[in-house]
Amino acid sequence: MKPNQSIRVSHMLRGIEDPVLIISSDKLIVLNANRKAIDTLTNGKASQLRGLPLQSAYGGERLEAFPKPLPAAFLLPVSQNGNIALINFRVSPLKIEGKKYWLAIGRKVEQAEELQKRLQDLEQEKSLQQMKVQFMSMTSHEFRTPLTAISSAMDLLEARLELDGQLSSFHRLQLRKMADEIFQLNSMLDEVLALSRMAGNNWEPDRKAVAPEQIIEALRYQYFSQRKDERSLLLSVEGEPRPILADRDQLAKVFTNLISNAFKYSTQKNPSVKLSYKKKKLVITFRDHGIGIPESDLPYLFTSFYRGSNVDGIEGTGLGLSIVKTFVESNRGTISVSSGVNEGTTFTLVFEDFADAI
Repeated sequence: MKPNQSIRVSHMLRGIEDPVLIISSDKLIVLNANRKAIDTLTNGKASQLRGLPLQSAYGGERLEAFPKPLPAAFLLPVSQNGNIALINFRVSPLKIEGKKYWLAIGRKVEQAEELQKRLQDLEQEKSLQQMKVQFMSMTSHEFRTPLTAISSAMDLLEARLELDGQLSSFHRLQLRKMADEIFQLNSMLDEVLALSRMAGNNWEPDRKAVAPEQIIEALRYQYFSQRKDERSLLLSVEGEPRPILADRDQLAKVFTNLISNAFKYSTQKNPSVKLSYKKKKLVITFRDHGIGIPESDLPYLFTSFYRGSNVDGIEGTGLGLSIVKTFVESNRGTISVSSGVNEGTTFTLVFEDFADAI
């Protein structure tokens, strides 16, 4: 090959991590080889490879010429540190300035012992993964039981104080604070439980006809009413409501997270949710007027454990939006976000699978 051709070929060889040979089409001379091929076939001795005929084996005492014609694939036994390995080369034609060469790219053939070891490693990793999933699930459920008992006791206490005429504004404020903290803990446990199901591939949706506005209305009453800051969730519906096909539990977790974030990251105005029923799709927008999200954070917003650069001092695990995106997409929806620092944030969900269209 001409000097400029050699330079081009050398650049190409350096860009491939597997063993690569450039072989002449007539006499099967190894014209060039990358460093991986030299190390693998001749233990780093380029003089025993380049410029010589392709051999039927490398690393042994006796070298035999490779039979012609060159097949589309061939195996080369290689002796390395007293062990024999097989390199499987795939051959394809290569043309440089009208002249034909053979490009052979190799990959080590794993022996039965190596395959068995890899299988054992995979089985062990799978077992550890299952143990992690089971532990996360068990822990979440174990924490939820006492939290439910505490919540029930608080409701009874509030009812009794009110019945006895002793429910002062101080008592009401403290009970609301406790309720808020319990809600935050339950939300965190929901995230951990969802993450464990996702890790165990146990989160496929059970899609049935659901009414999103009813889910949001129930969440607003159960979790986002009687707040200590006296803010409330504004809900508006545009168009004729129609049920969509979705997993009710997953949809509830999506809505809970987005509504909770809207309250968490804003302090003055009321967050809002708008459902727009169009002919072929449902568009749901969650909007707040809070601290917003820096532009540099937006590409990573749905990444697990990622938190915005301007949320110091605000509790959170960084898991919520990752789970939200997974659940939205598993229900064949899309999610997008628009935001600016101190300009608020808007999340937009779009679902196109109406139940009455199936």
